[in-house]
Amino acid sequence: MSEFVDAQAREQYLVAYEAMLRGWPEYERLEVTGRYGRTVALATGSPDAPVLVLLHGRYTPSATWAPIITELANRYRICAIDTICEPGLSSNDGAPLRKRSHYTIWLRETLDALGIEAAHLCGHSFGGWLAARFATEHPGRVSSLTLLDPAQVFAPFTATWLLRCIPPFLAPTTRNISSLFRWLGKERPAQRDLVDLATKGMLTFRLRAPEATRLSAPELRRLSMPTQQLIAEQTVVHNPARALRTAERLNPIVKSTLVPDCSHFIVNDQPSQVLNALDALIE
Repeated sequence: MSEFVDAQAREQYLVAYEAMLRGWPEYERLEVTGRYGRTVALATGSPDAPVLVLLHGRYTPSATWAPIITELANRYRICAIDTICEPGLSSNDGAPLRKRSHYTIWLRETLDALGIEAAHLCGHSFGGWLAARFATEHPGRVSSLTLLDPAQVFAPFTATWLLRCIPPFLAPTTRNISSLFRWLGKERPAQRDLVDLATKGMLTFRLRAPEATRLSAPELRRLSMPTQQLIAEQTVVHNPARALRTAERLNPIVKSTLVPDCSHFIVNDQPSQVLNALDALIE
């Protein structure tokens, strides 16, 4: 079961989480309970607007959508879900999430409980993998799909990325973890709050759930809804050129864009390009 190391660690983490939420417009917290535990979503924007579900990356919970959340809320009904088995507001206090297929079961049950029959999906990194996998399994529930430098979708993890992950996992110190996230984001000042929150999460949260595995060619060919991927030019998670080539080869529906001057933390580095891409696909 994924959980914080103790109650004090969770409390200290949530103080930093709440501080990041101060940059959000007015929102409401929606809580639902399913087989894997309690899930919390942050909802903002007009209830009459198109529904856009946001799925965050590893150790970067819903609060980290802050750089674009106000603009998004002016256009859409936002439902930013804190993924279960991640540090954040949700809690894996039900059944353990042991299989990758459990993630899509969890997401389907969560959308059901929130009363969302179909929505536009936008996922970053691990959230991109989850969004893409869900779209291949439940295409009728996905109006459009936007993948922000997605992990394990059109390109595998690089050996460099996997090697850089070893020190923080073997010796999870503040220095090792912070170094990993700063390297991932190319040491940019705009990412300081995100890096600090991710570091606190990885330091105090024990994630016991499967890692993303590469989606297969047949799965990716099944994507039938309007789909786009924004690949960060300076990403270290995968090979950008390979992600672009593979999408073009496997599925002509997928629109791919290489985002210049951009690290893996694409929402922080190029918020306007993310907003423009979403608007173009959804509207």
